Amino acid sequence: MEKYNRTVMKTLDILETLKINGVAMSCKEVAEKLNIPLSSAFDIMKTLLAEDYIEYADERAKLYRIGPKCFEVGSSYIRQQDVLSVARPFAIRLMKISNATSFIVTVYHDHIIYLDKIEAPTSIRTSAVLGSRMEMYCTGLGKSILACYCKEEVERIFDKTNIVKLSDHTITDINVLLKDLEATRKRGYAIDDREGNNDVYCIAAPIIGSEGKPIAAISVAMMYSMRTDALVEDLGTTISSYALTISRKMGYTGNTLYL
Repeated sequence: MEKYNRTVMKTLDILETLKINGVAMSCKEVAEKLNIPLSSAFDIMKTLLAEDYIEYADERAKLYRIGPKCFEVGSSYIRQQDVLSVARPFAIRLMKISNATSFIVTVYHDHIIYLDKIEAPTSIRTSAVLGSRMEMYCTGLGKSILACYCKEEVERIFDKTNIVKLSDHTITDINVLLKDLEATRKRGYAIDDREGNNDVYCIAAPIIGSEGKPIAAISVAMMYSMRTDALVEDLGTTISSYALTISRKMGYTGNTLYL
């Protein structure tokens, strides 16, 4: 078993806690949340504060939140993702032709991470936050990637995922999901039919890397009330075409997204 530095692990746990909690926390609250000594939490947070990795949300009340250095580190990661610079112009085009929000995500440890979100002036405002991590089974973006995998790989990911019914339409049965992924392969793009949100409809396609494996995905999200069969087909064709073009720019040599 690998040996990790306990102080470093505590530091990462503190940053993760402040990130996930989403609201300012006191040192005592952080210590209680992580079940660590208050003195340890105080020493670490004092250092993080001095280095701008956390900052005061309320200095008088000694409430802390994630600081600008964390943003710099996260932004550095995003800048290293070449797929983002290649895909972003296509996401902008999608936003303009659909008047809907477009997204770009990357694949990370059986999850998706949101790299970019481009909102049309009159489009819906979604809760997806840049840098946030999401399970694959309940999003069009994730399902477009899952459809690239074999049945055994999909089952492995599904079995280790905490399956939660996020809406009235969330797929929580592996057999239903497998059928949905087969339909995705046939049409060339994935559909999220209000599976993460009762009011939101998404269309997505995977971006394939030089090794023939999915590395990212691109999508548009609209209010369900906006969808028509013709619009879905038109946008689906466009998204899959854009995704294939992006994939080729990333070194993919195949002629289709799904083999």
